[in-house]
Amino acid sequence: MSALIRRLISNDVFANVVLVIIIIVGYLAATNMIREFFPEFTVETIFVEMIYPGADPEEIEEGINRKIEEAVDNLEGIKRYTTVSSENAGRAIIEVREDYDVSEVYDRVRNAVDSISSFPIDAEKPILSQLTLRNEVLYLALWGGQDERTMKEWAERIKDELQQFPSLSQVSVFGTRDYEIGIEVSEDRLREYGFTFAQVAQAVRRGSLNMSAGVIRTKDEEIRLRTVGRKYTGADFAKIVLLAKPNGDVITLDRVADIRDGFTEDPIEATFNGQPSVMLGVFKTPEEDAIAISEAVHAFIEKRQQTLPSGVNLSIWTDRSYLIRERIDLLSANGMQGLILVFLMLWLFLDLRLAIWVSMGIPISLAGAMGIMWAMGGTLNMISLFGMIMVLGIIVDDAIVVGEAIYVHRKNGDPPLTAAVNGVMEVGMPVIGAVTTTIVAFIPLMFVGGIMGKFIAILPVVVIAALTISMVESLFTLPAH
Repeated sequence: MSALIRRLISNDVFANVVLVIIIIVGYLAATNMIREFFPEFTVETIFVEMIYPGADPEEIEEGINRKIEEAVDNLEGIKRYTTVSSENAGRAIIEVREDYDVSEVYDRVRNAVDSISSFPIDAEKPILSQLTLRNEVLYLALWGGQDERTMKEWAERIKDELQQFPSLSQVSVFGTRDYEIGIEVSEDRLREYGFTFAQVAQAVRRGSLNMSAGVIRTKDEEIRLRTVGRKYTGADFAKIVLLAKPNGDVITLDRVADIRDGFTEDPIEATFNGQPSVMLGVFKTPEEDAIAISEAVHAFIEKRQQTLPSGVNLSIWTDRSYLIRERIDLLSANGMQGLILVFLMLWLFLDLRLAIWVSMGIPISLAGAMGIMWAMGGTLNMISLFGMIMVLGIIVDDAIVVGEAIYVHRKNGDPPLTAAVNGVMEVGMPVIGAVTTTIVAFIPLMFVGGIMGKFIAILPVVVIAALTISMVESLFTLPAH
């Protein structure tokens, strides 16, 4: 063992190459890893929703949820299911076992629900979906004294402009009602013109259709025929012809119905700074960087504010990337403070060269941990950064112990190489034991199941990687230097 350690320590080229590789890989990892608030993970949950207009919770429970429960009760791969009955709708929340493929269980659930033939006649078709988690970055408020339609149109325009940025793709508009064209048919007018409600409804359906009319083939080309008749505004619906008389008199929809081109009657209202507003949410995909998204949106707002109508403002009211920046700054500040304190203490009481190389253990260990995270597909997030901050006070301990042992042997008159070998042989096993026990303490966190296990999965990886790199650096590269 002594001969092997002497051979490794005496090869200072090997120590320098390892050191340079760790620093380069760490730099590439720090500059290329995705920065996000929380790590991305999937949740094995399937939702079954069914709308039953006008039904109370008891009817939902009896007519929908109990039948869904009976259908999925014995399906393979289901861990737990819960149903919720509320007015007008029922919902089933189905959790999938961790060792099963979600898509396969999803197909089983869909087939089981589709086979139910005793749902209420007035109930709509069941909707199946898988739970998707979106990592929000920031929220915007478009606010001012304009009417609701103008604000919504501007919000949609801003959404389209934001989605053109290469650094972001997920933007949604909320806090406003959906568009709706309401056709209110008067019973008196129906009698006056001799129509029934079914005739009017059929005319509206026929008058707002896009239909394919086939293909005309020639020698050189194919021409596809298509009639475009779908209506998108209240004015277009008003022109739908209900009846054309032989004398040329045409009865259109607006003569028998009041047409309202506006919004749904949902009680949705958002305010910002006491004024009406429309909200926009900016989210990220697993491949997008939260801080890059935030910087792009801030730059966009500065330019876009100058072109908005008078009295309309675009403001950021939540930006979660600030928390990531603060955690990165905290890691940098703590790391720098620790490095300075270690350097000063060792310089004052031991040796300048020893102080420099022992202090280098902090950035080298962090760089190695980032490189391993990058190789495993990890990201810089609140959990991984917490792990690095937590391990900051540990990663330099083994280097200090080894450095002091070598320093004592040098003081006793041993040549540099002999002092390095004897110092490592003296404290090597205790250092390995101390680091290994800490690593073993974090290994169980890698086997935590459920959502919490996925949430903290990166934490033990960061800590174990940093401690391993620190141990290797203190036992081989530090003595060589």
